Amino acid sequence: MVDSFVPAARLPHNDRGQVAAIAEAEGHAAIALLGELHDDDWQRPTDCVEWDVRTLVSHLVAQCEDNIHLRTMLRRQFLGRRRHQGKIALDGHMAVQGEDHAGETGPALVESFALLWPRAVRARLRTPNPMRRFTIDTGMPGAPRLLIGHLLDVIYTRDLWMHRVDLARAMGRPITIGDHDRRIVEQVIRDMALASTAAPIALELTGPAGGSWVIGSGAPTAVIRTDAVAYMRALAGRDDDVTLELVSGPEVALTFARQARVIF
Repeated sequence: MVDSFVPAARLPHNDRGQVAAIAEAEGHAAIALLGELHDDDWQRPTDCVEWDVRTLVSHLVAQCEDNIHLRTMLRRQFLGRRRHQGKIALDGHMAVQGEDHAGETGPALVESFALLWPRAVRARLRTPNPMRRFTIDTGMPGAPRLLIGHLLDVIYTRDLWMHRVDLARAMGRPITIGDHDRRIVEQVIRDMALASTAAPIALELTGPAGGSWVIGSGAPTAVIRTDAVAYMRALAGRDDDVTLELVSGPEVALTFARQARVIF
């Protein structure tokens, strides 16, 4: 069975055309879900600490604005450090994003996101190659520096995907999975594998967004099975108690799989 598992570190980085197609598909999926929000949904709590549905949607709008206008992003970073000195830089930045949209209604935010997401995708794709090769501090304690090209091509769309999961859970609706979702999951697993220094494992993710991969170099010492979307939430730090099935191998493999984290 393990012979059919794909070495995750060898998964290719998506090319520019694939990046655009995945971002467009995820944008359509997010807009469709946002269109289902009712008046009593906006104050519902989400899996993001301190964020209700309305605050989360305001973050999505502000993230697009940051992608489109560099000056807007830099202003928010500066104000985040000044106004929210007790927070890490990333959290301070996102707090300012919410403050900038505090007076807008939920439906207005949905309308803004539908208009801005395609513009944000185009702006990211236009970023020159020399800039894409620089690395930046993510603002997350302990996280490695991140290649700007990877942030633009993969992380921003991945972030929207995870927030779509957050919204669906808050609204009590099932997450809709399309063809592009598996491509997003593949890139998460690729990042996990590239960062791993643990003994190799075979990871089987079930569900329509899933697949079977080897994490690490060499013959896997264990086989672990879990639901794809549930495991993405765990890798994003949203569930420390995700259900993992140890199909074979030592228990220590479960500890690695449970503690692994990937930037979303």
